Amino acid sequence: MGDLLGTGVSFNATATLMAYVFILAPTMIIGFLLARSKRFGRHKLVMTFVVLANWVLIIALMIVSYAAGVAPGLPHNLNNIANLLPTIHLATGATAQLLATYLVILMWTENTSLERFVPFRIKRIKTPMRLTLALWLITIALGAATYFVWYVRPDIPYQDAGTPLVPVVTEEAGIEPVTTEEAEADPDVVTTEEVEAENSEDDTPAEPEVTEEPEGED
Repeated sequence: MGDLLGTGVSFNATATLMAYVFILAPTMIIGFLLARSKRFGRHKLVMTFVVLANWVLIIALMIVSYAAGVAPGLPHNLNNIANLLPTIHLATGATAQLLATYLVILMWTENTSLERFVPFRIKRIKTPMRLTLALWLITIALGAATYFVWYVRPDIPYQDAGTPLVPVVTEEAGIEPVTTEEAEADPDVVTTEEVEAENSEDDTPAEPEVTEEPEGED
């Protein structure tokens, strides 16, 4: 199964994008709405599912893809949009995933004997949860943009970091003399013979004028 949609695109890439757009993104929003309605038990279960599913996709697919396609050329290839987009995607996604993992651990250990094993516990998680959701949605948008650049429009032009700019050489402008036949067809055209005659006149040294000395009177 190398092609999910019959477009020649990698099955893994297409399946991952569809999973985020149609499953994980809606589930994230549902989890946010559950928290707003104070149904924290269901909210905790939904967020746990999202975090675990994210870790599976990140470890099994995304890290492998980034390590093979982008990492070998860093940092010189970041002027290429096909490498810059997944790098930003990595930064936002890693931040969101680590933050979400921490928040889920807080929820599962709250009011238990495991509380003391979680450092830097925070009591108010509303703002971090909203930040996590925003980062997740931004990451999904960046993932869709990366999919577009890598698979849908791989012909988008860019200047590779390792390719030096080559100056364009243009031919020098010059006036080519025309033949007599061409001159007869166009009276405004200067012929080769006229050019040579004009050059020969310019090259001929001018003869000095000889003035006769007046004859002295006897």
